[in-house]
Amino acid sequence: MVLRIIKTLLGVLATGYILFYYSELVFWARVQSADTLPNWISTWLAYSLLAFVFLAIVARFRVHTLWALFLAGAVFGWMTEGIVVQTAYESLPLSLSFTGLAWHALISVWIGWYAMRRALFSGLKATLLLSAAIGIGYGLWAISWWVEPGETPASPLAFAQYATISTFLLVFAYWLYDRTVPVFFAPNRIAEITVVILFLLYFAFVAVPAAPLAVVILPVLLLLIYLALRRNRQRESREPLHTCFARTDPSWRYVGLLLVPVTASLVYAAAYYAGVRWYTNWILYLITTPTGFIVFAFSYFKVWRMKALESSGVPPADVSLN
Repeated sequence: MVLRIIKTLLGVLATGYILFYYSELVFWARVQSADTLPNWISTWLAYSLLAFVFLAIVARFRVHTLWALFLAGAVFGWMTEGIVVQTAYESLPLSLSFTGLAWHALISVWIGWYAMRRALFSGLKATLLLSAAIGIGYGLWAISWWVEPGETPASPLAFAQYATISTFLLVFAYWLYDRTVPVFFAPNRIAEITVVILFLLYFAFVAVPAAPLAVVILPVLLLLIYLALRRNRQRESREPLHTCFARTDPSWRYVGLLLVPVTASLVYAAAYYAGVRWYTNWILYLITTPTGFIVFAFSYFKVWRMKALESSGVPPADVSLN
């Protein structure tokens, strides 16, 4: 029992770092003046609490399809942007998508938590291809900070160090995840109630005073998702996604993840020495903000209209959109 609790805790911390990496480290793409090791650790621990909620939702509501996963990702995104910080209410209604849906659900969950784990399971080639694609996007996004007022572009070497160190930790997080979460993570009512109470207290005493609209908007959004996911649980008989793609050998496949900082650093250095100043942040914003709303609506429709599925003996890694 003690060993299971320890491995579950390690798995949650690993998941927290995966979400922290894509949601924070890739988003900011540089060391900021206010960054300190204690701040980074506290932010990682906050993401680990969010990761526990996310994994509990995936497990308890039998989230197996990409559409149900996006709704679970929306909970993670809206809790991050609507409770921990209050950016979800700053520029309504667009702020409901960017960044809760457009970044957290689309990028951190769909790409970071799901697609990369699937690529790692598939093999080195798939891992390299996805890592290169992420690296290109990472590098293009990072140069957008150069056009922000008061920003001094970090040198290519400084960016490469930042991206490489954080990705080395990501490699370890995926490795640890594979050895803990698929086997050892299971919903625990006492732990869930404790974490929910913590978030409720923070919501009541921090989020609502800072953004009074939160008291209306966030509960309605979460209730809508709860109704859809409850329906999903009633109809889904396949294994939830947190148990899928679990394979511990060969360990060398994780090396492919290091192509992320290599590709990102090459893109960043090329733009730096070419002297380009591109508003890539606006390109991403204009693409992903409507995409977040569209995918959310489509996911809600697909989950709500889902027909009951009989258990077919399909291996857990055979994930479909249906």
